[in-house]
Amino acid sequence: MSWLGLVLLLVGAYLAYKLVGALLKMLMFALALVGAYWFLAPQLGWPTVSDLFYVFGPDFGGRRIEELAAPGELAKIATERVVDGVVERVGGMLPGDAPQADPQPLPGDVDADAVEPLPGDVPGAADQPTR
Repeated sequence: MSWLGLVLLLVGAYLAYKLVGALLKMLMFALALVGAYWFLAPQLGWPTVSDLFYVFGPDFGGRRIEELAAPGELAKIATERVVDGVVERVGGMLPGDAPQADPQPLPGDVDADAVEPLPGDVPGAADQPTR
């Protein structure tokens, strides 16, 4: 590598360092503006950050960010998603939904008609203590 390549490498590294510093400064400035707006907007009668996020932010089904951040609401949403997912997967397996072809028996499967059912009550089982 020539000395010109080394100089260009050093200049590029210095400019990248300055760019990252400038980006961090702009990020901190934006954070300070949002923080100041957060505290001053209610006192000045302006829309709050929550209102702005509700209007301009992503669609949360008509709910505000405060409602979504509550632990009870998060648990409710997670429960609904889990229940909906289970219902979707199990729904097709319920009897009476859609006729499904009987699977071919595997070698070693026992025929259900060949197995005798267990007796309902065993005489004297209630009198004996359990261990």
